[in-house]
Amino acid sequence: MKLVEAVGLRTAELLKENNKSQYRLIKDTCLSKNAVLCIIKNKSKDVKLSTIYLIADFFGMSLAEFFDCDFFKNIDIYG
Repeated sequence: MKLVEAVGLRTAELLKENNKSQYRLIKDTCLSKNAVLCIIKNKSKDVKLSTIYLIADFFGMSLAEFFDCDFFKNIDIYG
C-alpha cells in the first residue's frame, strides 16, 4: 500500500470513528477542500508531514498515535 493511500484510509477511518465530517476537518485545520478530498479519495501523489500533523491534531492525537494502525504496515513509499 502506498503511504498516501494509508493516510487517506486512516483519515477516513478516524472521521467515521469520531463522527466528524470532512467539512469540519477542512474548517478546523484550514486545509483546502481539494487537499482533504484528494487525500481521502486517494487522488494525491504525495502528502506533507505537516498536513498529516494537522489531521492528527484535529483528532487530538500525536503523529505516533496517527501512524499506530495496520494501514501503515508494509508501506511502499516508492510506488
